[in-house]
Formats: sequence, C-alpha cells, structure tokens
Amino acid sequence: MRAQELKLEPSALKRPRVESVFSPVCGCEDKRTAGLAFGLRRASRVDAQMVDTDARVVRTLLDGATRPAGRLRLDWDGRDDAGRPVPDGPYRLRLVLDEEREVVVPRPVVIDTRPPRVALIDIGPRVIAAPPREGGRRRRAPQPAPITARYRSSEAGRATLLVDGAPVQSTGRRSSGRRSLRWDGRVAGRALRVGVHELSLRVRDRAGNSSAPTRSLPLRVRRSPRRR
Repeated sequence: MRAQELKLEPSALKRPRVESVFSPVCGCEDKRTAGLAFGLRRASRVDAQMVDTDARVVRTLLDGATRPAGRLRLDWDGRDDAGRPVPDGPYRLRLVLDEEREVVVPRPVVIDTRPPRVALIDIGPRVIAAPPREGGRRRRAPQPAPITARYRSSEAGRATLLVDGAPVQSTGRRSSGRRSLRWDGRVAGRALRVGVHELSLRVRDRAGNSSAPTRSLPLRVRRSPRRR
C-alpha cells in the first residue's frame, strides 16, 4: 500500500473539509458531531478512519465501502470503536482508496470538552429609572443609557447576558481576556419592571461548550416620579 501525507492528485480526492473543533458533550445541536466531507472523482472503495497524533486508529467510519463519484459526508461523534469518548485533542481523517492509496487530511479535528472559565467583574450603572408615568399609565420613554457588563473569559467565545436567569443580549465571537457587553435595559422591547433584578453572564466557546452562569450582580430599577 502506497502512503502519502495528503498529496491530493486530481484523479483521487477534491476539496476535503473537516470540522475544526467540536464538543461531543456540549448538549448543543450544531457542535455535537464533527462533519467530514470530501469529493471522489470516481467511484472508489473507501476506508475512512480517525487517527490520533501517533497515527493509531481510534474509530473506523467506513470499512471498504464502495461509494460513487461525488461529494461524500461523514460524521464522527467523538467516540472510539468501542463507543467510549476519546480524550480531548487533535485527530485526523485517514482515507484509503481502492486498497492502494492512503491519504491523511492535514487539517486536524480537535475535540474540546472543557467549558470556558468566566467571571463577571462589574455592571454599570447599577441603578436605572423606569419610564415615567402619566395619569397612572407608563409613558413611552426615550431609549435609556446602555448598561455595560464587564467580564473576563479564559477562552474566545460568544457572551450572553442573563437577566433573572433568562438570556437578553448576546455578542459575536470575542477574544479571551477582559471584555464588555452593552445592553439597552429592555427585554423583548419592554422596560424592566420596578424592583431588583439579577444580572449574570455565560460564554459559549468555538467547540460549543457553555460556561456555567457567573455570579449575579443586582440591577435596581427605581420608580420615576409620576407626571401629570
């Protein structure tokens, strides 16, 4: 058998693509498995395996299966052939075509099951005013000044602000370290009721792991004077 470290010839494979990072235990729909795709230029007998950094086979995805020319997608759930979760780390897709050509896709698939470590540092302001009332009815008020939540995350990811345990505002992917999130103080377009509300935050990393909510900090919504 002739082995190669992915020198793709036009007669064999085209455009191999693999999931860069995923978490089999994330509990999410989009990152529980790794998608592995490649094109066959002609019908071939295919062996597909996931191998670790020592080139040891941890999972066989196809065992001598004949597949027609065209795009082929496989999915890996992060388990070995015995159904056990494999350790965190990089793995590669190895393909053997027609029992003679071995191809190892150089881009690894990384399993990461560790959630980020996140701390909510501060929020400000800590006190905001509810929209004023006129004649017993709450008047539509101008957009309030934004509330800023400052946090620190051990990993890059998307932060979500929780108010009384419910998500109200999310960011795009941010790098690790000290970051901030701004929120307009409204939930589904409506102002918060008068009283004290608990604000916390969680971060979802690239693999799909979500941190536990941080400690809560109080936000007080005070009543505005009634206008006549």
